[in-house]
Formats: sequence, structure tokens, C-alpha cells
Amino acid sequence: MGTAGIMMPAIWQRSEAAQTLTVSDPGGVYTTAWTEAYYEPFKKETGITIIPVVRRSNPSAEFKAQVETNNYNWDVSGGINSDVADLLVASKLVDPLDLTGPDMTAIPADMKNEFYFADSVVTFVLAYRTDRFKESLTSFADLWDVNKFAGRRAMRKLARDMIEIALRADGVPGGAEIYKVLEAPGGWDRAFKKLDEIKPQVKVWWDSAAQSAQLLQNGEVDICPTFNARAQSAAEAGAPVAVTWNGGFYSATGWCIPKRAPKADLARQFIKFCARPDRQAAFTTKLPNGPSNPEAYKFIDQKIAVQLPTFPENLKQTTRVDDTFWGKNKALSDKKFNEWVLRG
Repeated sequence: MGTAGIMMPAIWQRSEAAQTLTVSDPGGVYTTAWTEAYYEPFKKETGITIIPVVRRSNPSAEFKAQVETNNYNWDVSGGINSDVADLLVASKLVDPLDLTGPDMTAIPADMKNEFYFADSVVTFVLAYRTDRFKESLTSFADLWDVNKFAGRRAMRKLARDMIEIALRADGVPGGAEIYKVLEAPGGWDRAFKKLDEIKPQVKVWWDSAAQSAQLLQNGEVDICPTFNARAQSAAEAGAPVAVTWNGGFYSATGWCIPKRAPKADLARQFIKFCARPDRQAAFTTKLPNGPSNPEAYKFIDQKIAVQLPTFPENLKQTTRVDDTFWGKNKALSDKKFNEWVLRG
């Protein structure tokens, strides 16, 4: 790869040195990782100070309020789930981005559009304790095999993820096939019938990602579908935890600029900075999300790379969640799932 994406952009002028850019992010490890990978390096190269502020998990209401009142608390927001970004775009609450240049060109087409750029990927995987099983688990179907893989199970108390898992365990390939089944007569019943089979074996229904990691780490459960980063955190804490990428499903998170934001031009340049492979590689040392720029793997240690969602061997075993489908069917799926849980 050439050095064009690594050199300081020629657009920066001395007059910009005292400027600031307020960036909203999900807080916690995101702020820590992005300070190291994005915020401080951006300031070093441009003189522009990044001021991070923590926002809500779903910032749709904050975008709407700022755009409608023309009163902006921040200039750009990161860590936005792609389904939320779809809503923001449809509601005309975001400014267009600058997708030019070699780094943006390297980003896969499904990770960017005129108004949204995804810089990282998180994957929902099957995690399990290796001290409990002689054989490795190879798919979500193994979660249902209580004879071969006897043990305590935990599941996420969320309709989308459990339905995705159930249909995979019932033999439906991931990706578009999942949604074809659900849109066909009897599709939802098929998913819940499969969930009926495993329900008596579920010891814990977790509702926070941190809880899932703790369950695995403490050995309270032996099998637990969860996010790759949470399983990894349990393993890094010393627990004998492994993951199965096969059949996993991933979502993208990324950046949007509020419509008519006063510093939109600077925000666009900052977002292009976040597309650089060396910067995306840097955040993986603190945040084990997969970088969206394939060139980032040239800068990532192999021991870290093989644990990331977009590492080629992992990515090819997984499929992307259709956020548009789940956005349209959220009320329906939540209603069906909550009724199912209450049936005992």
C-alpha cells in the first residue's frame, strides 16, 4: 500500500490549529480506544483538539433535537449501529460524507454510503468453556445437543438474536435465507418451536453484554452465545473460553454527522481519518472489533488479528444481520418473544 493514506492531509492549515471538534461516542472502552487510535493522533497531525462526550446508546433523539433546534452539542457521532444510521438517513437528519481518497475507496461498499461510514464490526458468536467439553462446539446447532454437550446454558433475552440462532440451529443458512423463512407463512412459528426445545435447558437469560462475559468467566454457565469481544474478555481474564465463528452474525457500527452541523467540513475530514488502515489497526489493541478497512490487517499483530470479526477466516464463516428487516419487525418480534418467555 502507498503512503498516501498515512501522510498528513494537505488541507490542514495553521489557522485550524486552535480549533476543536466535539465527538460523541458510546463511552467506556470506546472512548479509551478511540482516544488512542483517533483522537490524539488527529490532534497531533492537525492541531485540532477532539473533545469526546458520551451519548445515549441510540442517539436518534439527540440527532433530531439538535437538527430541529439548530443547537448542536456535538459535531459528529461514532459507534452508531447501522440500523440507527438507516433511520437517521431516512429521517434526513444527517449531512453527507466525503468518500473520496484511497482509504475510503478500500472500504467495502456495504460499509459505507453517502451519509454513513462504518469503521468497525462486532459479531455474535457461540462461546463455551473448554474445560467442560472434550470436543469443540462447531455451530449453534450444538447448543441444542444436550446429550453430546451436556452443560449449563445461557441465552440472550433479546428477540432478534435468539430467533437468528434458532433458525440456524434448525438448518437455515445465515443471511438472506433467515429473512425468507420469517417472511414466509409459519416462519415465526418455526423459530419459536425450535426455541421451545432448548428453553428448559437455559439456566440464565442475560440482558447485558457484561453479564454474559461474567457468566463465562465465573463458570456459572458452560455455553453462552455472546459478542466476540465479551467472550474474548473472559478468556483474557484467564477463563478457558473459546468461540465458534461458524454461523455467527455481525453488525457494523460507524459515523454520522448531524445535518447542517457548523463544523461539518472538519467532521468529514475526521471521518476520513478514521478510515485509515493504521488508525483502525490501532483501536484493535483496546477494542476487539473488526476493522472495516481490509488494509488494516497489515498493521495488526497476528495474535490479535485472528480474534477479530473481519479477519478473513472468521468473516467468511459469518453473515451480516439485516438491520432493515429487524428495524421493520422490531415491535412484532419483541411482542412474540416476550409472550414466549412468559409462557414459562
